[in-house]
Amino acid sequence: MDPDERYIPRSGPMFNARSLAKAEMATDLAIPLLADGGWSAVTLRTVAAAANVTPQAIAAWFPSVTAMRRAIAERYGNRWVDERRAVASRRLVRTARPASVDSARSQVALALLPGTWPEEVFDGIWLTVAEAGRWDEVTGLVVAAVQERERDVVAELLEEQLCDFPSFPEGMGEQRFEQHVDLVLALVRGLRVARTASHARMDADRAAVVLDGGLSGAT
Repeated sequence: MDPDERYIPRSGPMFNARSLAKAEMATDLAIPLLADGGWSAVTLRTVAAAANVTPQAIAAWFPSVTAMRRAIAERYGNRWVDERRAVASRRLVRTARPASVDSARSQVALALLPGTWPEEVFDGIWLTVAEAGRWDEVTGLVVAAVQERERDVVAELLEEQLCDFPSFPEGMGEQRFEQHVDLVLALVRGLRVARTASHARMDADRAAVVLDGGLSGAT
């Protein structure tokens, strides 16, 4: 991609600019900060500067920086899951019905990966939040809840792709289906990291090849 085409989105479906809820407004303000500087860049002072108000004004919205970051992580994570589901659903509608379980898994995984530069930015921001959750217990609880929603989305999309198969769902069995979900989710999460890496980023074509090889004939 031409470096001139790379930018930090400041509007669009991942924003909720019409909401007057303080947590939603703070999330809108935090998105560019997260994209530019990571989790540590989100402070009362930086959010206040983005809003063109004093830090005291932002402090009046939240009892602490921790509370503000928790609210931002929760709102952003839920927006991100909703947008991933919406984009993937649109892509799958335009995709031919799968001829096998292998192709259904590949289609779902590919539909959930970022396909545009803004999607890469938003996925990268979520990975930043998820990484913060590894050492911040409060954020970690939020991340765990969002990841559970992400798993539900994978299961929902995969079930839709497999609904026409004679062996689904009775013939496949719940345990077998859950294994398919886990496999797709694991590959999507790994490839998402590769697609949004700051260096040696994996392009969409390579990701598709990996999916074909990683999901064909897998358990």
